[in-house]
Amino acid sequence: MASTRFIAVTLLVVFILQTFLLQTESATCCLSYAKSIPKCHRMKRYTIQTDMGICDMDAIIFHTKRGASICANSSNGQTKMIIECLNARHKGLP
Repeated sequence: MASTRFIAVTLLVVFILQTFLLQTESATCCLSYAKSIPKCHRMKRYTIQTDMGICDMDAIIFHTKRGASICANSSNGQTKMIIECLNARHKGLP
């Protein structure tokens, strides 16, 4: 009887830990803005981070062609120009 409880508790703990670890791996947030942002031709795409979810600040996350992620201030003029460039580049794609 005790071994059945031990197995049940162990499985529950493993399940909870696995769920927690998966959530923390997928929750990548910008904590600060990059001081400089590469040119548009080095960028592949961007995503928008809002402070309404798990993250504490609004940001634009640029994804470079080399696989890096760069956090940028969404109200910055250079950030807006890169977003316009990427949108124009991808216009017409499904």
